[in-house]
Amino acid sequence: GWQALGAAGRAEILHRAGERLEARRAELLEVMGAECGKTLDQGDPEVSEAIDFAHYYAGLGQQVERVDGAHFEAKRLTAVIPPWNFPVAISAGGTLAALAAGSAVILKPATQAARSGAVMAEALWEAGVPREVLQFVQFADRALGSQLVGDPRLDRLILTGAYETAETFRGLRQDLPLLAETSGKNAIIVTPNADLDLAAKDVALSAFGHAGQKCSAASLVVLVGSAATSKRFRGQLLDAVRSLKVGTPEQVESQMGPVIAPPAGKLLRGLTTLGAGESWLIKPAPVASNSPLAVGSDGESKLWSPGVRDGVRRGSEYHLTEYFGPILGIMTAETLDEAIDIVNEIDYGLTSGLHSLDRDELDRWLSRIEA
Repeated sequence: GWQALGAAGRAEILHRAGERLEARRAELLEVMGAECGKTLDQGDPEVSEAIDFAHYYAGLGQQVERVDGAHFEAKRLTAVIPPWNFPVAISAGGTLAALAAGSAVILKPATQAARSGAVMAEALWEAGVPREVLQFVQFADRALGSQLVGDPRLDRLILTGAYETAETFRGLRQDLPLLAETSGKNAIIVTPNADLDLAAKDVALSAFGHAGQKCSAASLVVLVGSAATSKRFRGQLLDAVRSLKVGTPEQVESQMGPVIAPPAGKLLRGLTTLGAGESWLIKPAPVASNSPLAVGSDGESKLWSPGVRDGVRRGSEYHLTEYFGPILGIMTAETLDEAIDIVNEIDYGLTSGLHSLDRDELDRWLSRIEA
């Protein structure tokens, strides 16, 4: 029945979905804040992105039926498995894309973001997406999730999450079309030809937006040549980081909120343990708060101040490991080519950045960077 509507009929409903998401903006912000620790300045553009997805995919869905010389055949069933760090926008993106293409959807949000995904789904149901076409699920145990992924009735899987999760899913079904955006350990390179004030601002925003809990967060900055010894750049960067207002989402002025759970394992190591030759320029620490959103179920703090470590060596654990939290490491390189080599040595090639006003450097970076 959903496919029989045609692209134009589906587009009409998806445009309405954009309007319903807009109408529920305040509720979505409230739920993301309470459930995932999203501050208002991070959550608001995320809701806008979900709304944009609705209108964008409504239009794109109509185009697939008009490709010259090709016949479009819709998939019957798509599973959408989004993460907790963008609980509305990424949930909406995969769901709306599949719906626009005529597929039914099973939406399985991350456990930590189940309510955010549910409110998003409610907006789509209100807009006229049938509940039989968009089904929202949560599983009592992992085995059921594996059963879903391995089920031959599933035509396609859209995943945003850890690289290891994508590998596991691929192992469950070799033939399943799997669209996966996975982990990232990303760097911004700053050359002597950069606007150093702007570079410092961008590095701080990228590293500590949503407490560094983004696949695209710059957790490394690689300083080239004289930029490595620039007191001005370091001063501006450290001032920018120290001035961030750390707090919980119900405090409107909060710029950096809590991490999703009290740090443990890899993240705790990243926040507390230095590698050889490293030193803290700003040492991260738990932040005292009376808010229930600042502590986990075990009473441990989820609210940490940002950390900046200096002297990160090439090939070290910090250079190569994604921690997914509020930590920035500083590395140095003699030349732009050396800096690019440092960035390209990392397993992940998700997102990369360069600050330079030199056209030749931009061209060199674009021709060599793996991202």
